[in-house]
Amino acid sequence: MVSDNGPQIWQARERIEECLWRRTPELDLSRLGLTELPEEVRELTHLLLLRLDRNRIRTLPGWIDELTNLVELSAERNAICTVPESIGRLTRLEELGLDYNRLAEVPESLGDLTGLLRLRLYDNTLDALPHTLPRLTKLQLLAAGHNRLVSLPEGFTDLTSLRELWLNDNRLTALPEDFGRLADLVLLRINGNELTELPTSMGSLTELDELGVEGNPLTSPPPEVIAAGARAIRSFLTETQADTVRQWSSKVVVVGEGRVGKTSLLRALRGEAHNPNEDSTHGLTVDTLDLPHPRPPAGEDITMRLSTWDFGGQEIYHATHQFFLTDRSLFLLLWDAQIGWEGSKLHYWLDMIKARAPKAPVVLVATHLGPRPPDLPLDELQETYPGLIVESLSADSASGAGVDEVREVIRHQVAQLPLMGVAWPRTWLQAADAVRASHDKHITPEGLNDLLASAGVHEPSHQASLAAALHSLGDLLYYPDDEELCDLVVLRPQWLTTYISRVLDSEEVLNEGGLFQHSFGNTLWREVERSMRRHLIRMMENFDLSYRTEDQTASLVVELLPWNPPPYQDDWNSPERLDQRELRLRYRLHTVPPGIPTWFIAREHRFSTSVRWRSGALLKHPDGVHSALVTVDRHAKTAELRVRGSYPHDFFAVLRDGFEQTLQRYPGLDITRLVPCPHRAEDGSACPHEFRHEQLRARLDRRPPLETIECPEHLENVEVAFLLQGIERPAADRSEQMTRQVMERLDRLEIIGQRRHAEVRDGIEQTRAEVSAMVAEQQRGFLELLRGDQSRQEAVCPSVVWVRRVSRREAGHRLRRGDVFQLHLCCEAPGEWHLLNGVDPYELPANSTFTNVVLPYVHQSLKVLKYVVPVFGAALGAASEDLNKLVKDDLDLIKALLDGLPPETRRQLDERESRSSVVATNHAEYRQMYALLKQLDPDERWAGLNKVTTPEGPTYWLCRDHAGFYRQGAGASLALPAQAGSTHALPQA
Repeated sequence: MVSDNGPQIWQARERIEECLWRRTPELDLSRLGLTELPEEVRELTHLLLLRLDRNRIRTLPGWIDELTNLVELSAERNAICTVPESIGRLTRLEELGLDYNRLAEVPESLGDLTGLLRLRLYDNTLDALPHTLPRLTKLQLLAAGHNRLVSLPEGFTDLTSLRELWLNDNRLTALPEDFGRLADLVLLRINGNELTELPTSMGSLTELDELGVEGNPLTSPPPEVIAAGARAIRSFLTETQADTVRQWSSKVVVVGEGRVGKTSLLRALRGEAHNPNEDSTHGLTVDTLDLPHPRPPAGEDITMRLSTWDFGGQEIYHATHQFFLTDRSLFLLLWDAQIGWEGSKLHYWLDMIKARAPKAPVVLVATHLGPRPPDLPLDELQETYPGLIVESLSADSASGAGVDEVREVIRHQVAQLPLMGVAWPRTWLQAADAVRASHDKHITPEGLNDLLASAGVHEPSHQASLAAALHSLGDLLYYPDDEELCDLVVLRPQWLTTYISRVLDSEEVLNEGGLFQHSFGNTLWREVERSMRRHLIRMMENFDLSYRTEDQTASLVVELLPWNPPPYQDDWNSPERLDQRELRLRYRLHTVPPGIPTWFIAREHRFSTSVRWRSGALLKHPDGVHSALVTVDRHAKTAELRVRGSYPHDFFAVLRDGFEQTLQRYPGLDITRLVPCPHRAEDGSACPHEFRHEQLRARLDRRPPLETIECPEHLENVEVAFLLQGIERPAADRSEQMTRQVMERLDRLEIIGQRRHAEVRDGIEQTRAEVSAMVAEQQRGFLELLRGDQSRQEAVCPSVVWVRRVSRREAGHRLRRGDVFQLHLCCEAPGEWHLLNGVDPYELPANSTFTNVVLPYVHQSLKVLKYVVPVFGAALGAASEDLNKLVKDDLDLIKALLDGLPPETRRQLDERESRSSVVATNHAEYRQMYALLKQLDPDERWAGLNKVTTPEGPTYWLCRDHAGFYRQGAGASLALPAQAGSTHALPQA
């Protein structure tokens, strides 16, 4: 019955006997090491709920059907390989949980469970779902992600009650054409499959709030629509369903060193006269090239309209180029035959293309031809860059020799691009062409909408979706969520890059160490109106090319930082720094592309110091205790991130996320993550060995895990968990335990400090910083878990809610008839959650909504909420004592209300903490809370909180002061918790 001897055997038997004797409706045998379901359980025919989670059970017994009253059966995280046909006789079953097992198939009798509401089959080895599945017409949730499904059963769309559908990380190649019948869908995860098209009927899924499609080779909708989010996808499919037309356009990108003849070749390809005095391209020039399709569909005469992007070859421009290099393009890489392929830096350019657009075809074109034919090791280059180089040609723009051959190769190559001929809504394509034909360099959002409407796109939501798609495509630049850029749409990206190039070319800025005094704009941007200069500065910041100084009068242009580092070793290696904890992570790259690490330096500007150079920077946390060093060795092709402090884990996690975000701009970059061995020799020298991060992670993922690894240098075992500490997110219980211990230490120091303040002042400040870092880690991790893989668009409302009783006249915390509660939205700044000053809370009577929606939601965050009091104390000092008491009283109230819930409800809440998050419990509760808050606040003002997507990726709802921390040139500040003012209220139930 049980795999091991010990108290777990008796615990299982005692639970079964007690259930039989007391006739209790539920039995929980989770986490007891069971290898099979005990025979005694078959006597419990009265059972409504049976939990077997996190055991080692390999099969469910055939007699399971004798438990005829079962409403819920959960056996997640076992080793179940087979489910008996008899399970189909549990006709009262409403929930069946078999996540994280080893199921290769599910019996057809599953279709007899016609009352089933929730079916969880996540993370098994299923290659098919039963053909009888469509009989489950009441099914509201189906979690079948992380399997091996290649198709869905016929009639799948009969499951019209589905609200949440998880099919991610399978092998699906198509969805049913009538997928739009699933009209109640709120959440759909189909990311990580092999889908090339989404059915147009999905445009009618108007209830769909969360849609995950990443990781599919989709051509319809095209990538630019996918990048614009769920609403744009629905809009695109809706319009496509009405009327479609194929778009025969693409991009040809011409790159290479300066003066290699890129502009001259493009003129020759267009049939224009050669200009021997052609000026060198500064920044970017965009033009068109029309070519006939080599293999048009029968009976059609198709002209392909190619957008040609001519990039300046000077190195200073390379960082700005990267934003316009995409996989949907054909690359012409030009090299000078007179100085040779090595002098033309072919390896460098091929590395750049591979890193930024790894699936794009590249045509090599030799220019400046001489008496001897151009020579290069083509076989060697094609072996080094497999699948990248498709042709090697030569052309002379002056004489025209070879130009026709280049044109013909371009014609055939672009015709094969995966998105050539992609279906677009006719009105969208007409509107896109109208935008491309506009002579304006920039326009207001209202002007853009008028332009789109004149071409047939009238619906505001569709206009927003199309604008987002054209932004992703590179036809325009528009940032509607940026308060400094939301009133500007750039219709000519090359116009923008021209003015940015002037700053990059400026000797005056270079002589200032990269500092662009905004007064320089009077000269560099003299023909641009003064109001537009602010937009140009903000655009540079959006591209991570610069950041503003605190006085807002200048911007530091990171691409113009000096190569030589300023003195920093004395600060970084000071005795107090060397005594601190240190976390390190090293990245080995196949090349160091432009923007590494300068984009990162600009991205993390809020931690900036005066110590920065082209290949590194010293960063400091606002707490004054934690510091970081990022360095790049271009010769060794490595980057390293090091963080020191009393508890460096949270600061390290923030910076690591920011660096990873920067690297994500290069999808083809080969990256090896290395964790340095922490061992030090007797002389203090560091061990030179580095462990591969993915190997460490794989050791812990083994079952059972391999918890140690030997260092081949000092030949001793090192704990894997210790090596990954801070690099991986900590387990909640470890972080919680450490936080509690540090808080106790802080309390002791403050008690001692009342008597010997001078002696312990430094210790208190250090410990407070440690507490804040730990709490930030807790709160950041909580929001990450709660929101999962939500996009910025899906984070529709704040997540942190504080509950307070309106009346405090009576002692005690029991729920009383007539009680009214306040719901306060909190600022979500990690480590500094707080109530809002002078903001009206919402009011809600103690009714079923409060019990069924608010309390379960608050229960999730209780472990994290209880750490706000010490942080308030650390931030606000002695004057916060009354506030601390008030907040502690609120926490006691929340705990008491939860304790006062019926035992069954309390048990369900406790169980959720150990359940798989994939069943979307968090998603459902988040949406329920959103629906309630929407009812309380129809205008969605959300107490004035700002929705801020941080440079590291996560989205938070922040007060004005904390939102300012992420803005250019702004410093961090702490907002004080508020007392209640007037209220928004729902009527009493």
